[in-house]
Amino acid sequence: MFAPVAFATSAADGLTGALADAHLGWLLAAVGLHVAGQLSRGLAWGGVLRAAWPDASPRRACGWYVCGAGLTGVLSARGGDVVRMGLAKRELPRATWPALAGTLAAEGSFEVASGVVLALVALGVGVGGLHAPSPWLIGALLSGTTAVTLLARRSPRLRRVVTEVRHGLAALREPRCFVRHVLPWQVAGRLLRLASLGCFLHAFGLPAAPAVIIAATVVQGSGRWLPIPGAGTAAAAAALVATLPAAAGHPVDAGAVGALAIAQPALLTLVGVTVSLALLTVQLRARTPRALMRAARSLTPQPAAAKP
Repeated sequence: MFAPVAFATSAADGLTGALADAHLGWLLAAVGLHVAGQLSRGLAWGGVLRAAWPDASPRRACGWYVCGAGLTGVLSARGGDVVRMGLAKRELPRATWPALAGTLAAEGSFEVASGVVLALVALGVGVGGLHAPSPWLIGALLSGTTAVTLLARRSPRLRRVVTEVRHGLAALREPRCFVRHVLPWQVAGRLLRLASLGCFLHAFGLPAAPAVIIAATVVQGSGRWLPIPGAGTAAAAAALVATLPAAAGHPVDAGAVGALAIAQPALLTLVGVTVSLALLTVQLRARTPRALMRAARSLTPQPAAAKP
């Protein structure tokens, strides 16, 4: 048996086993809430884009976001970002890659802030084992930002890139616009994802009190930082086994936690890829898989042609 076939068969067997004792109704609710959360975040990104380019359509931007977000399970988060940026660039002629990268930073600012708040809440209820950002990492980011600022004063090309990135950050420079057109959708997206996780916990017979949901959200996020195939799932499962009893105040079924760690990312990846491919087929007007692949390659940044 070929290795990919064997891997797919093993993954399917693992998912089937993980879902064997799960409650179907709660699973459907969890997936539906997760998709609703993606739509909400897509509308938030639409507000960010509209602040930078007034002719941008929030509804179209929502579709671009969902296309990219659904592919993160197979392309990584950065790969999904490239997909949505590429779709946006096709329909926003004045948009540049640095400016679009700035919109990602503006849209992600709430995620960073809310993630820190959730981590502090989890620590407040006595959940240990959370990985706070390293002071060295924070120092490196601050040093890098300072270095880019200083270099931009001497390099016209870098200065132009910084200017374009700032253009993408327009929503952050207009607080009223951010509060009206971005923040409500981001808050709704975060609450929907928390509700989705609560339904996943219920589906596997695990406690789903607010403290448990917050703890699970934080430890799952820390597990996904490991850039090793399978390590994210394994780390998340180990972290959940260690932290859920502390959050719940009593022991939990380790087997159910393991099943959750396998089934949740697998189901969301399956649904996300299916929805993304369907939307990409419509967005790129590709009638065959080969045409879809060819059109998808055009979404990635192309190297600038050398000047004679």
